[in-house]
Amino acid sequence: MQLTPSVGLSVLAAAISVAVATFAWRRRGTTGAVPLTVFTGATAIWTAGNALQAASTTLAAKLFWVNVQYVGLSVVPVGWFAFACEYTGRDEWVTRRTLGMLAVFPAVLIGLSVTNQYHHLVRESSRVVAVGDAVVLQRTFGPVFWLAVVYSNLVNGVGTLLLVRKLVRSRRIFRGQTLAILTGVTVPWAAATLFYNGLSPIEPEVFFSVTGVAFAVAISRYGLLDVVPVGRETVFREMDDCVLVVDGDDRIVDANPAASRAFDWPSPDAVVGVQLADACSSCPELVDRYRTGTDGETITLEDAAGEQRYFDVAFSALSDHPVSGTALFLRDVTSRKRHERRLVRQNERLEEVGRTIAHDLRNPLGVADGHLELAQEVGTDPVNEHLEKAGAAHDRMEEIIEDVLDVARGEDPTADERVRLRAVAESAWKNVETGSSDLEFDDGDVALEADDRQLTSLFENLFRNAVEHAGSEVTVTIGALDERDGFYVEDDGPGVPEDVRDKVFERGFTTADEGTGVGLDVVSDVAETHGWEVAVTESEAGGARFEVRGVELAAVAPVSE
Repeated sequence: MQLTPSVGLSVLAAAISVAVATFAWRRRGTTGAVPLTVFTGATAIWTAGNALQAASTTLAAKLFWVNVQYVGLSVVPVGWFAFACEYTGRDEWVTRRTLGMLAVFPAVLIGLSVTNQYHHLVRESSRVVAVGDAVVLQRTFGPVFWLAVVYSNLVNGVGTLLLVRKLVRSRRIFRGQTLAILTGVTVPWAAATLFYNGLSPIEPEVFFSVTGVAFAVAISRYGLLDVVPVGRETVFREMDDCVLVVDGDDRIVDANPAASRAFDWPSPDAVVGVQLADACSSCPELVDRYRTGTDGETITLEDAAGEQRYFDVAFSALSDHPVSGTALFLRDVTSRKRHERRLVRQNERLEEVGRTIAHDLRNPLGVADGHLELAQEVGTDPVNEHLEKAGAAHDRMEEIIEDVLDVARGEDPTADERVRLRAVAESAWKNVETGSSDLEFDDGDVALEADDRQLTSLFENLFRNAVEHAGSEVTVTIGALDERDGFYVEDDGPGVPEDVRDKVFERGFTTADEGTGVGLDVVSDVAETHGWEVAVTESEAGGARFEVRGVELAAVAPVSE
């Protein structure tokens, strides 16, 4: 065994590679950690084999360790390619099929190297010679070896180009990390190129010590495997918003796939270096907005299918980017615009329907009012009492018609005023067919701020609900809540089962055979319009109890008899 500088440097390179591989394996859940383990592990095999080959003094021993070297030498390009893909966010390239195809030639190379004595395709000749005090191996390489050099250069070149592109485009916090990795790969690669072309006498394996040091720096100083710059690239490629980066000469320097799809480009890279006006000729409106600096507006773009699409546009000056310029952001709002148009058409139809309904109701209602007045002129007192109730019902119908017209016109029918709870409830009671039911009040009268007509509608629907579910002899009680933050309406009927209490305010929900499921939904809408909350519980008598909270109540002095 002999000790030479080559042995020492190779041992150093192998030791550092093992340390890096161990560190990466312990963080194998991190992006890029597994392929980095493979790459540095293969490097360790390559450099350790070279150290043992250089330390050997016989041809047989040297050739044995050369074959060991070829195991690492063959795997290094595959590991480097996989690491570069994951590091730069190209995970979709790292598939079993891709790695399997890349591994075919290395496997063949290892097999041919071991059996070289039978065909001499890897090494045409090998011998040991004395150089000073050392015994060194001299080889004449065969055609398969040179194919391996070409293969290695191609695979290493793809991975290196990915990192160079990342170096140019990445933010400053990642450039030191990326530059350290590139240094660790390109130094031995360049040394191998010089050595195998007869331009350098130094074996390339010793330069893997630089690789180990470079990766150690990337790990210790720049947080390799703690912070990997794939986030920006992944977000940029996967985001739904279109993004264009334009330099100071109005040329596109970057674009994401969403922009490529929107403008029907073959790929984002197809327009890099192209003038914005040429690349976006299908949307001159965008170019005009960019030149005038007018963002925050909506533009239209005709897609490949000939349909009009709408985009909100925003611009942002780039201060932390390799190329100074402007980023253009386009958010597709086509669905929102179409929805807005549908709402406009729907509101127009609603207003038209509201006017039609109001007109068609008022005509027969006017006729009914006329006959009602004539009947009151000739009617007796008992009859006139019923006629007055019919007249009050007609007046309530007029109020409802006005509310319908307000809603159809898009106007807010709410007009809050100070009203008395008892007076509104008694008025609503008269508008509902209650049979022999009774209305009672639990305590003194209170006042509140509310829209008179909407509060009346709330009580009417609660009264109808009570009669509908409890019969025509139900007793309905109204009173203020103990906390004085609202009021309640309860009855002595069968109540509301617990399993449906959360559903009773949904439109269309009803437990009655002939119910419409609208009444309590109206109650909920009125409460929400006023900023109140309504809930259903159980009264002391076991009936339904509706509590309306969030209401500011004020006591009202009783009227003296």
